[in-house]
Amino acid sequence: MKRALKVLLRIFFIFILIFISIFAIRWINFYRYQDYMLPEEESIYDDPTDFSLYDTDIDGVDVEIIEEDLLNGFHLVPDNISTEGVIVTFGGSDGSSNYDLAKMLAEEGYEVYSLFFFGPGKLPDELIEVPLELFDDFLAYHLENSQSNGPITVLGASKGAELTLNLASNYDEIDNIILYAPSAYSFFSLDQRNTDQSSWIYKEQPLPYLSSRNGNLWETVKMIGGFILYYPVKYNPVYEAVLDGSSETDLEAARIKVENFAGEGLIFVGGDDLMWPAESMTNVIKEYNDQMEVHLYPEAGHLFIMNRYMGTPNALIAFGGNENTNNEAFEDSNAILFERLA
Repeated sequence: MKRALKVLLRIFFIFILIFISIFAIRWINFYRYQDYMLPEEESIYDDPTDFSLYDTDIDGVDVEIIEEDLLNGFHLVPDNISTEGVIVTFGGSDGSSNYDLAKMLAEEGYEVYSLFFFGPGKLPDELIEVPLELFDDFLAYHLENSQSNGPITVLGASKGAELTLNLASNYDEIDNIILYAPSAYSFFSLDQRNTDQSSWIYKEQPLPYLSSRNGNLWETVKMIGGFILYYPVKYNPVYEAVLDGSSETDLEAARIKVENFAGEGLIFVGGDDLMWPAESMTNVIKEYNDQMEVHLYPEAGHLFIMNRYMGTPNALIAFGGNENTNNEAFEDSNAILFERLA
């Protein structure tokens, strides 16, 4: 009995020691990466679907909030439209509508729709089986409400680029696409329960996707460890492992058929992307459609508006690059963007 009690006490003290060690490491890392913490004031990062958090008071631009079934977001109309046509923007897995870029485009005289693809309205609450038919709702609204006719340009970043490429492969109405840190494949869904389903659905059928089950357990454990210890969480190795673990048949099935898109494309990609392997996937896109104009920034990260890491009280996410290389890529890509749009 005494021996059993001693064993239990040892186990108890080991657990206490592990808990204290984890707490200490997390506390040290929290202060070590303090400079990467987001500001404490309320922002769209707290709740991207809270329309009241967005700056809709823009000089020279009328902003209308749209809340209609699958169509949710903002319609930005400049007082003086500089170019015929409209631009549609999508954000990434953060759930935003890429509103800051939409605002910048509108201030330059472009009519813009900044849209959500999950969250509000009748869209899925999370990034799981998002219906591509949201674009049908956009086309109907565009026909009735847009101030300018002309080409339709769709712009997406990260998971929004994955959506954009899927839309361009299925909707002939799209004339141009602009992709930031894109994917060449449809991937698994992203939701709180880690459900292994497709991110997208079309005509009531889930699109073929690369499953998280094809990944590497060790990479997943390292990712979870990053959350626990407040160490930079890199998603790139997880996606790399899924790509490496998928068969050729699965890869081809999940590959977005960019060859079906007959328009023009512009791609911006960072070579130090720590979120997913955007550079190698851009090469796949280019392989199947040579109308894609690619601009690679070798030392930049996932999104050019971010620093190398982004910290919240709960986690530290790795994006790649650094403040200088990302700013340089941001300025250069904007110059190219407006030159091509013109």
